[in-house]
Amino acid sequence: MDYSVLKKWCQESDAHDVKIDAVSRYGNQVSVGFKNGNELIIVLDSKDAFVYSQNAAAEFSERIWPFLKHALLQKPDIDPADRIISWQLNQIDIYQQTRTFLLIAELMPPKPNLILCKLKNDKAIVVEAIHKYSLADNPARQILPNFEYMPPLTKWKPKISELQPPYILTDVQSQESLSFDDVNSYLAAYYQRVIIAQQELNKRKRMIAGWDKLIAKQEKKLEKQRRELATAEEMDTWRLYAEVIKYNLDSIKQGDDSLEAINYFDGAMPVILIPLKPELSPQANLKMYFKRYQKAKKGLEVIKENIQKGEQELRQLKSAKARVEAGEELDPALGQEKQHSGQEKLSLLDKLLKIKISDEFEIVIGRKAKENDFISTKLGRPHDWWFHTRVFRGAHVLLRCYRKTDPPEELKRICCSLAAWFSKARFSSNVPIDYTQVRFLRKPRGSAPGFVTYTNQQTAYVDPLDPRQAREVLGL
Repeated sequence: MDYSVLKKWCQESDAHDVKIDAVSRYGNQVSVGFKNGNELIIVLDSKDAFVYSQNAAAEFSERIWPFLKHALLQKPDIDPADRIISWQLNQIDIYQQTRTFLLIAELMPPKPNLILCKLKNDKAIVVEAIHKYSLADNPARQILPNFEYMPPLTKWKPKISELQPPYILTDVQSQESLSFDDVNSYLAAYYQRVIIAQQELNKRKRMIAGWDKLIAKQEKKLEKQRRELATAEEMDTWRLYAEVIKYNLDSIKQGDDSLEAINYFDGAMPVILIPLKPELSPQANLKMYFKRYQKAKKGLEVIKENIQKGEQELRQLKSAKARVEAGEELDPALGQEKQHSGQEKLSLLDKLLKIKISDEFEIVIGRKAKENDFISTKLGRPHDWWFHTRVFRGAHVLLRCYRKTDPPEELKRICCSLAAWFSKARFSSNVPIDYTQVRFLRKPRGSAPGFVTYTNQQTAYVDPLDPRQAREVLGL
């Protein structure tokens, strides 16, 4: 990220003089959650690292550095020589002694880092770090617990420019131009509309390439089967050749590459030319054509059936690729499973009930045990949201979040109402619905289709809502 943008953010930031509630990590993000319900997001992307603050969103899965709870975060400070932002943290322990920490965000590519130090005798001593390394990894310096922190040695020089609103960025996917009055809003949008959007585009390209590979493989397989079919359909020719050779064995010598003989099986009795393999004896050539005939006769129906199945599988693969191109997130691994299982799961894609809301969100509903199992264990991604009735049997409802954004509370509530509708409590009211993110789902080994366990859930009490009503509420 441009140094001037980071400097401007430090000047404008209001994420200070607040107490820390929890520090969490998810992927390349670190969240510093505050007691007031806000959070500081530190993005450690290898190409573009930066920070921004926002209202607390979804709960992160990996808690780190629990000893920082209740510490008071001070105003950020940026290094005048490089893209390094630091915060001082003051914490009063149980003995009423003040402990001082230093949180250092090194936001330089290719490996940005977040380092926690304690201040001791005016020295910063490393306590923890997202990326630790020794002199063997980096001869210039080491980042290890209990070692003094050494800033990176670089020849990079900041180019400072005066920034004035509005701050403009372009959405990577929609190419929409967006305007912001403050740097923090710009950076928050930059993460979603540029970083995440570009990751999704790259991921989609990889997925499309994966499906293209499967399609090419299936087309090659079909081409081979069609050649086998063409050979099998010549079984009458192999039989005729064998019969003619049988009646002309005495006139064939080993080394002959063909036999010219009268076809007595045709009323016109034409002369035909039968190719022979010169390295085989007359009897071996006879056996070769009889063997071809028997194989073609037995295999003709099997090959036709295999071609029919192969063409159906090819259509499913192309349909899956079209879904990915339209914005769905389908792992090519679905098409690489065993033939029956892979075809079954690809067929499920066509049967699932879906409500496409936007490029960011889509609701998927499983109405049978196999569909429930598929959307919860195969289709859902860690950042997607999962909904199910707490007491009653019912459908699994998946809210797919293509850009990894936290969905609005109203959208979550609609998903809860849909889960209530597709359950045994359809005609009840105030139905309890548990919901959590897919990363908190677990599928016990050997459990029945559609059975999962979950943690970190929240519970809502809602009235059932059918899909038609849900579409009206969503304005679709």
